[in-house]
Amino acid sequence: MRPGAYAQVRVREPAGERIFSETIGIGGVGADVVVPGVEAGAVLSMERHKGVWMVEPAGTTVRFNGGLLTAARDLRRDDTLALGDAQIVVTDVSRTLLRLEVCHLSDNATVAPAATLATLFFGDGGDEDVEIHPLGTLRVPPLTKTGNAAPPAPPDTEGGRRWLIPAALAAALILAIVLASLLQTVTVDVRPGDARVSTPGTLLSIHSGNGLLLLPGKHAVRAERNGYIAAQTDVLVHRDDPNDVRLRLQKLPGRVRIDTGGIAATVSVDGLEVGRAPGVLSIPAGQRTIMISAPRHLDYITSLAVAGADERQDLKAALQPSWGFLKVLSIPDGAHVSVDGTQSGAAPVTIEAPSGVRRIQIAAPGWKTWESSVVLKAGETLDVGPVTLGQPDAHLTVRSVPSGADATVAGTHLGRTPTEIDLPAGIAHQVVLSAPGYKNWTRAVFADAGRKLAVVAHLEPVLARVSVEGYPLDAELVIDGVVRGNAPQSFNLSATEHRIEVRKEGFLPFKVTVTPAVELDRTVRYHLVSAQAQ
Repeated sequence: MRPGAYAQVRVREPAGERIFSETIGIGGVGADVVVPGVEAGAVLSMERHKGVWMVEPAGTTVRFNGGLLTAARDLRRDDTLALGDAQIVVTDVSRTLLRLEVCHLSDNATVAPAATLATLFFGDGGDEDVEIHPLGTLRVPPLTKTGNAAPPAPPDTEGGRRWLIPAALAAALILAIVLASLLQTVTVDVRPGDARVSTPGTLLSIHSGNGLLLLPGKHAVRAERNGYIAAQTDVLVHRDDPNDVRLRLQKLPGRVRIDTGGIAATVSVDGLEVGRAPGVLSIPAGQRTIMISAPRHLDYITSLAVAGADERQDLKAALQPSWGFLKVLSIPDGAHVSVDGTQSGAAPVTIEAPSGVRRIQIAAPGWKTWESSVVLKAGETLDVGPVTLGQPDAHLTVRSVPSGADATVAGTHLGRTPTEIDLPAGIAHQVVLSAPGYKNWTRAVFADAGRKLAVVAHLEPVLARVSVEGYPLDAELVIDGVVRGNAPQSFNLSATEHRIEVRKEGFLPFKVTVTPAVELDRTVRYHLVSAQAQ
């Protein structure tokens, strides 16, 4: 490894420690790092990508923290990989340094690493530490008066051994007592309960039952489990105060493979569109309502318990067609057929149409148009006909004087004049017109096929006698807005409502509404009041 390299991978093996660049391969013979029990070549690669160290399998079964490694993962401190007859532990990781401990589970090599001179390594990044590799046990003998090195004194190994072990034990005991007095208990409530709890960035962390022993200060507590989104929080540990951490891991979505038999469809989950089918979709864990919609097919709706945790499930949707076929026959042949207002060919014809209520029309020149509604079920063929077209209707136009009379044919009201009426051909029809204050008008009309007929009815009014008299005698009479002379006076008026007004200069007008009755004379009496009296 050349001095000044930016990123390093440092691997400690049973045979010693080696330094690599930011990409290495691990596997059998031919790989950068060789482990027992693995076929030739690299089966696991590690590289640095944008400041993050990643590991990716290349074939052989590799387990990552107990679970099967199937895709690239980022590396963190204390991560463990198992392949062949070896385990690889991540002992430290930063943006520019990755430390690995390789443990052989069989045929351990015990050759000590080769001694090297002390060397400084400087990283190009701001977070790379300056590291010094010592020269094992390098001793410099003292110089004599002549400048020559004096022969080394024989080491006093027996004396050193007498005090070194007790001193080390005493120091370790004191250190343990001091640390034990400083450590505080942090209760960790984590769900699911089998999640791995770690304290990234903390030098001293001891697991104790459902809690952690940590030194006072701020610490990060992280929980991880395969198939779940990792959860992490910060805790400020105080001396002699209760410290609690609550972590809830959310399941990763499940992967649902939806098979629609090759029909392109849209998939909605709980009312929200999530993607297209067929294919594999990511769906949140839990009981979900899934709707699959495709053109010209009935919606497929089902409830699915999605396991989540990146688990794959299969859903097969048998989509039912939402259309059927109309087979239309007519007499005569060649009649034009339309469905819901859309021209669909000449009979005999088979028409593809959506299921439901369909409006069918069959028409031919010189024949009466046939119309009807039918109910078409999805996936079925419905026979319509043969339909025999009848002779065309006669077309009757009716007018009256005055207009506005009610027109009735065979007791059926067909509107007010002027109006147009279609009459079935080949028979006579009784047409009756009626209006208030007029006698009923009746006429028999024979309907020739396809013929256009017209009638004009002059209605005869029904009259009744109305007399107008009162004070003063020479007052002016106005009936229905028309001046009719001076009072007193008698009139023959139609048996309808009329507006009568009596007026004279200097007097207030008199107004009244009268409806004359047949064979019953009516008299209207007035008495005008002087305008000055008001």
